[in-house]
Amino acid sequence: MSKRNTTTTHMERDVLVLNFTDETCLNDSRTNLPNWHFVHANSLDCAYKILEKHSCYVAIALVGQSQQQAVLKAVKQLSARQESLLWLALFRDGDSLLDNISYCFTDYFLDYHHLPVDWARLDHTLGHIYGMAQLKLRSKQGASSTKANSICFGESKEMQQLKDTLNKVAGTDETILIGGETGTGKGLCAQYIHSLSPRRNGPFITVNCGALPPTLIHSELFGHEKGAFTGANKQYIGRIERAHKGTLFLDEIGDLSLELQINLLHFLEENYIERLGGNTSTEVDCRIIFATHVNLENAVEEGLFREDLYYRINIIQLEIPSLRNHISDIPLLANDCLTKLTPPNHQFSFSDRALQAMEQYSWPGNVRELKNRIQRAIIMSENDVITETDMGIALPKSSKQNSEVIDLVKHRTEIDTELILAAIRRNNYNISAAARELNISRTTFYRLIKKCKIKL
Repeated sequence: MSKRNTTTTHMERDVLVLNFTDETCLNDSRTNLPNWHFVHANSLDCAYKILEKHSCYVAIALVGQSQQQAVLKAVKQLSARQESLLWLALFRDGDSLLDNISYCFTDYFLDYHHLPVDWARLDHTLGHIYGMAQLKLRSKQGASSTKANSICFGESKEMQQLKDTLNKVAGTDETILIGGETGTGKGLCAQYIHSLSPRRNGPFITVNCGALPPTLIHSELFGHEKGAFTGANKQYIGRIERAHKGTLFLDEIGDLSLELQINLLHFLEENYIERLGGNTSTEVDCRIIFATHVNLENAVEEGLFREDLYYRINIIQLEIPSLRNHISDIPLLANDCLTKLTPPNHQFSFSDRALQAMEQYSWPGNVRELKNRIQRAIIMSENDVITETDMGIALPKSSKQNSEVIDLVKHRTEIDTELILAAIRRNNYNISAAARELNISRTTFYRLIKKCKIKL
């Protein structure tokens, strides 16, 4: 080992060098920059492997006149894989940007230099870009911490136990299955886990398996190559691949087709995906959190969900309590929602009767319905005190317990019917679009249509 390597290795910072040209430059033995270690890649796959093995926050792309499209495409894909990677372009003297590239050049590159290398200037620029990358990383860490602290769980025993469990599992890298009724906050719990996990600096990618059309979900999850099917005019990086080094949240996993369940099982076992229309495998390192509102054990018995996949994803199982099971938290949750949803320079509060009505309502849509009703009340309220009328909730008229239960059940069905019909009309009777608007799966939407006896 040379004297240079033995005395400065601890100071070196890795720099990815993407070089599709025939230029030979930035070799460590021939540079005058002892604080930087240049790691070269002559292909996209090679660059992926370098990012997995080295902590690169700065990258240099050699941009030749004939490779500009290929370089920009590679830079886009590598930036999608690692958001904290910042780029410097290096041109050969006399080369210039093509017109169809110049308009988006600044979207990906912070600066550019020309060959031959001005070592002092390059050292200064790399130091500046590295500093920018560290600021971006710290900003993301702070945002993750803020997001975790901003979630209001409530003070009930049930929700405090849930929070303790989430804190415990966040530090692991195991697959998690979250169950609970629609609207209980499964997505928020997944974000909370990610924000406290070792992967918090990586991406958090969400996929609602019930909201995506069956014809598109395969390419959305696994991506596709150019020409894989009619309309595939360019390569598409799927959601799974975009979650590399981060967390993938698959919501409504019970709505995934049996065919895609097989593909998902293969990925869970091998950690490799193959884009639609492709013939090469891409390694993806991500944690997966699943969520479902259906009983997967029953789905397995009915032949709607693969048994082997169920046991593969059911490593750590969590159940989110429905809102009616921790009614004591409603005043705290409602005021937290009101604070977050109130426009600037406004101030609202709830009347006593509004809080009383909220505590006696059954909340079929759980926390999501609570948030939506408060948002509606802020808009509809005539003054700064929100009433039960603004919330669209009425106190039971009967003092008898049995009558109250009957009234609440009837009121719940009436509200469900009103919400569903309104969504259907707004979307011109397109059921898929109406289900997406309400953020529920088509299966759940049809079940509600049947329960409410709505005729289409």
